Parts: sequence; structure tokens; C-alpha cells
Amino acid sequence: MPIRVKHWLVVAHRWLGVAMCLLFALWFATGIIMMYVEYPELTEAERLAQRPALVLADVNVTPAQAVVRGELAGPLAALTLSMLGDRPAYEMTDAHGSTAVVFADDGRRFADVDGDMALSTVRASGFFTPPAAPVYDGSTEMDQWTVSEVLNPHRPLHRVRLQDARDTVLYVSDKTGQIVRDTDRRERAWNWIGSTIHWIYPYQLRRHRGLWVDVVVYISIIAIVSVVTGAILGFMRLRLRPRYPTGSMSPFRGMLKWHHLLGLMALIFVSTFIFSGLMSMTPWGIFDPDEPLEPQLSRYIGGELRGLGTSTLPEGVADASGIKEIEWRQIDGASHVVAKYAAGRRTPLIAGLNRPAAIQALQERIDRGALNFIPNARVVSAEVLEQHDDYYYTRHNRYRPLPVYRVRFDDAESSWYHIDLLSGALITRETDATRLGRWLFNGLHSLDFVWLTRLGSVWDVTVIVLSVAGFAFAVTSVVIGWRRLF
Repeated sequence: MPIRVKHWLVVAHRWLGVAMCLLFALWFATGIIMMYVEYPELTEAERLAQRPALVLADVNVTPAQAVVRGELAGPLAALTLSMLGDRPAYEMTDAHGSTAVVFADDGRRFADVDGDMALSTVRASGFFTPPAAPVYDGSTEMDQWTVSEVLNPHRPLHRVRLQDARDTVLYVSDKTGQIVRDTDRRERAWNWIGSTIHWIYPYQLRRHRGLWVDVVVYISIIAIVSVVTGAILGFMRLRLRPRYPTGSMSPFRGMLKWHHLLGLMALIFVSTFIFSGLMSMTPWGIFDPDEPLEPQLSRYIGGELRGLGTSTLPEGVADASGIKEIEWRQIDGASHVVAKYAAGRRTPLIAGLNRPAAIQALQERIDRGALNFIPNARVVSAEVLEQHDDYYYTRHNRYRPLPVYRVRFDDAESSWYHIDLLSGALITRETDATRLGRWLFNGLHSLDFVWLTRLGSVWDVTVIVLSVAGFAFAVTSVVIGWRRLF
């Protein structure tokens, strides 16, 4: 290698290493924390568990009447019935994302949330147990625990502090009056030194999504250049036979020697960890599907939600108990109802059919309706998954119900669709690009291989050992960088 090229490699690696060494160490350390403490989120299991059971006797308004009183501008896209505080209420959304809530007891349209309403919602929820004494903590557009775009339709958010042993804080939607996020002291404390550092996630930066994405992407690229230049120099200086006069494979001594040898031993893990971190940001849209999902989903459900019925409750619901939520759904223009008791317990209801017959009828509707996702493509295969696999699995708070129906098409993107067999809801769409992204991010970054995660603690030990090795290597960089600067 020409001396001048080698010189610039040394200069680039030295100063990029000085700039990045501390962040490298923090990435590996915080990654271990994030294995056990997720970022605050109201999971589907928590959402349904904290909801009070529906008081069906108080429902006096039909779904059709509620939709009329909701006065949505666009076509109806979603309709659910659940408790809002101590009253049943319909929540509806149109095709443009606008939301309206109508009380099911008197048909009055729900207006804005205030402190008293937020407190009422919290006291009626499963989060509240005496002797907690909830207090209203004001409203906020965004704070450290509510930066996710998922919460945008609910802003501003009303914050209620339970004043319980866990110092739980709940966020209530201004648009629906429902709890949309929960955090506690332990979760917040660990995330300050976990995800906030790992993702470069202070909300003052994160609230500007475009800027945040650019910051993470270009920092990741700088980190990759630092690793690549170090790897080139490391192999150039490595001498297996004959060794250096000292008997070592490295010409360096002390911390530089440890940095040299640990860097080469941890090279594969460190480089894939940094590269997959970049892939997590889907830079420049490289994993985005070519075809938008919205028209495909509209064809699957058959357009606007219809067939709501003229009775206050769907057939088969009146004698049910413990229902947390009733959801009206549609497949290929044919409507049905889903009663939800918990995240893992859902029952489809179709007029005149008992539960087994309703499940069978729903599966047949799904089978027919799925053909509409891509009408001009051929179905390659259709199968029922009773357990998770490498492309449909639940980790990191993702809601992935079972059983699920997987339909594969032979379109240009080799599209796959995963459909919940007990509700008919589309859970995920996968394409060649998203499946590649799954391996380049989740596979390389978190070692999310089903065969490994099924081994339980073996996955934990594997990830921790590799992370500690990466951290030890990064610490040598920190020491060297400190000495270089001071």
C-alpha cells in the first residue's frame, strides 16, 4: 500500500476513533440494558387488561346512530365500543384519520378532555388501585416518553400521576379520552441510561424526526468508516508468522496492543452491530415497499365500513361477560364483529353462528378476501401459522397474535400478508425489501433468530457475551483517545 494512503488511513482512524470511542462504549453497554427494559409503551396486552369490562346494559345507541352523530367527514374506516371512564362509548375513525367519540348511553358526542375527565378515566382503569391518589399533572404536546408518531393523532396528551409505589404516570388522549401510554419510575430511570443514549433519543432532537434520522444515519456512517479503517490497519499490522521480535502478533504494547488484538477478535460482531444499527433507520427508504398499502387494504376490506346493524348490540354479545372491547370489521364487503376479552382472547361474532362456526366462516371470508390484495397477481401459497417463525414473531413489545393466516403472492415484490384468523385484521405485509431489512437489522443487531430465541437464556448469554466483548474493545479506544487528547 502506498505510504501516503496508509498515512491517511492512520489519520482517519485515529481521529474518527477519538470522536466515536465513547459512543461505541455506550452503544454496547446500553444495548444490554435494552434487552431487559423496553422503551415505555402501552402494549396491546396492557391496553386491554386495564380497560374496564363493558357495561352492556347501558348501551342504548346503535352503531349506525353513533356514526351519524359522530359527523365524520370521510368514509368510516374503524368502529369500536368500549368503556370511557364509567360509560360505554363508540370510537370511530374515518379514512382520513379523523376521530370521533360518541357515548353509547345517551348518544352525546364526546368533546375535549380536561383534568377531571382524565382523572375519571384513570380511576376507572385497571391501573388504579387504592391507596393510590391520582393527581392531574397538566397537558403536554410531547415529552421524553411520548415522542412516537403513533401518538400524533392523540395530541395533546393529559398526564396523570398515580402517586402509587411505582410512581406510575399515565397519558390520556385529548381526542378519545383513553389511556394511550404508561410509564413507571423503574422504566423511566433505565431508559434514561438505556434507549435515550442508544438511539440518541432526547426528545428535543427526536421531535424533529427528519433531523434526528439524519443525525443517527450520518453518525452511523462515520462509525462504519472508523471500523473499516481500523480493520484495514489491524490486518496490515498483524503478523502471525514470523512474529514480531517480542514474540507478539502485534507491534504495539500496552493498551494499543489490547486495542489491536481485541479489535480484530471482535471485528465481525462490532462491524455487523454498527452496520445493522444504520439499517434500523431504513436510510434513504431502501426497505420501503414499491406499492402503497392503503389501496391494497381497501380492496381487502371492501371499501367503507358498512353493515353496522340496527340493534344496540350484535347478536351473540348480549349474554357475554368480561368483554373489554367490541370491534366492527369487514372483509370483502361482508361485516362481522370481534369481541375482545384480552390480547390473546378474541372471538369473532357472525349472526346466526356459534363460535366454532363463526371462526370457520371468518376463515373462509379471509381466504376469499385476501385475493383482493393484489388482484392481478397469483397466490403462491396460503397457510395457517400456529407458532411464530423467522418472519412472524413477537419480541420487543410487538403484537403478533396467533393463529395467523399467511398469503404469498407472485407479484414483483413477492408480497406476503399476515392476517389474524380470529379477527380478520391485517397484522403485517412483507416484501422482498422488508424481509431483507429484517435480517440486516433485527438479525444482525439483536440476533433475532427464532432457533436462538427459543433457547431462552442461551440467547441472553450469547448477546451479553458479545456485547461485553464489544464494550471491552470500545473501552480500549476510550483510554487511547483520552491519552491522545490529554
